[in-house]
Amino acid sequence: MADLTDLKKPLALALAAAMLAGCGGGGSTSGATSTDGAASGGSASGDASTVTVAIDADLNTMDYEIATDGNSFIMQSLVMSGLTELAADGSPLPELAESWDVSDDGLVYTFHLADAKWSNGDPVTASDFVYAWQRLDNPDTASEYAFILDTVHIANAAAVNAGEADPSELGVKAVDDKTLEVTLTLPCDFFLSLLAFPSFFPLNQKFYESQGDQFALSPDNLLYCGPYTMTGYQQGSEYTFEKNPDYFKADQMTDYVDKIVFRYLQDTQSAMLDYQSGNLDVVKLQGDQVDQYSGTEGFTNRMTGYLWYLSIDFNTSVHPENSQFANVNLRKAMSLAIDRDTIATNVLKDGSIGADGLIPKDLATGPSGEDFREENGKLTEYNLDQAKEYYAKALEELGTDTVSFELLYEDSEASKAVAEYIQSNLKAIGMDVTLNSKPKKTRLQLMNDKDYNVALTRWGPDYADPETYFDLFTTDNTANNSGSYSNADYDALVKAAGSGEDATDSAKRWQDYLDAEKIIVQDDPGVIPVYQNGGAMMINPKVTGIEFHSASVDSYRHIKKAA
Repeated sequence: MADLTDLKKPLALALAAAMLAGCGGGGSTSGATSTDGAASGGSASGDASTVTVAIDADLNTMDYEIATDGNSFIMQSLVMSGLTELAADGSPLPELAESWDVSDDGLVYTFHLADAKWSNGDPVTASDFVYAWQRLDNPDTASEYAFILDTVHIANAAAVNAGEADPSELGVKAVDDKTLEVTLTLPCDFFLSLLAFPSFFPLNQKFYESQGDQFALSPDNLLYCGPYTMTGYQQGSEYTFEKNPDYFKADQMTDYVDKIVFRYLQDTQSAMLDYQSGNLDVVKLQGDQVDQYSGTEGFTNRMTGYLWYLSIDFNTSVHPENSQFANVNLRKAMSLAIDRDTIATNVLKDGSIGADGLIPKDLATGPSGEDFREENGKLTEYNLDQAKEYYAKALEELGTDTVSFELLYEDSEASKAVAEYIQSNLKAIGMDVTLNSKPKKTRLQLMNDKDYNVALTRWGPDYADPETYFDLFTTDNTANNSGSYSNADYDALVKAAGSGEDATDSAKRWQDYLDAEKIIVQDDPGVIPVYQNGGAMMINPKVTGIEFHSASVDSYRHIKKAA
């Protein structure tokens, strides 16, 4: 998911069992999401009706067809429902679709909807899904997640998004109010799991159009069909959710907490003090805090699917100086100069690990039964001497004495620490790197506008398959390929695996991705992997039911809290 916010083809053998286990694997724990959360003053951990969560990145939007980041998706998943929802292990369960039929060739899905209502009393109908998915795919919406419709092979999705077909030609139709038919062009083993992802949520057309440009800007500008409604929206501060009495499974929610509050707190020290004084139930740990609290009750650690990497902007329209990044030796020097293990172990200290490649550890299993990361091995290396050699070659080829650029990063404690360490790594081989700290929302906008040199960013997988990363960096993915990376060999491999001649052959498809990773990480670095996020946190031992999904959205829909 795009940064905090992100599918096609048949999965390789055992992969189906891991579908959408998180946005790789999955599980349930007494803890919270990797994107910390926090609660509001007055909602203390002693209050059994409320869970308070600290988040270190603010909510960007409640518009689930525009959102790209984890915190937004988490909150949207509280107030909305999809055709399916995920079990704790990442497998799909019936939700707004109480059942479905699949054609023998795996190309036509017929969903039978439950008797659910929107919070204004309107029934949730098949047309709500048709309208929502057409809006998502419409190029006028400019959704960065429109690609996801083509990823699962919905008929005409790519043509609609390219403006070559009308949205009405998208392969989704309402047979009647309670019957939705979806047509695919290729079978997709993880289609049902992905339908729990916010981009696939329904949208009430009449309500949406009545809101104009105010849609999703406040609780009053939203309709809800999920287990909670949004009752508080203090941008940059706090977001409150309370049980939805109109939720069609409300009678099954008697044991769940009445209220969930997310509080935006960037200072993890202050957040931990709030936790200790009973004002927070869930808080993320950073740096020395991990060692300090690792032996205490409530300490939880999980490996997330988020990969942090350096995005290089090859586009020169805004910054002509970015032409220097066309030099492959420069990019190889940058990658070799970064000490990933020290960043994970000594800078972050939160359970993170150095990134060995583009695909995180434990994301997906191939036809051989081996994890992708293990099968493709370690593709990154810290080697200062080699970095200097490549840098010297680059300077000679560029005809300059030094390379200078600005490193963009978001203003969280962790990003600041990592950016400063990377700056020192690159300075050690002679590069001149200045730091540019921006709020996350601003960083994302600058990257979308291609108004940067190099950025420290991340991607969280939307489903348990390598394609969720490889799709990002193809030449034609203008929505997500913010750095405008382009390599014909890489494109050909990703296309063959995704929708081409290898898409239905698990072994060939897997090999294509193994080869593609070697291109984008080693041979022609398009991005520079840095680390895979750890998730050290403190969770009130009385809180249970938060479900981790490292290849999808962590779920707060089933939280319980003992008195």
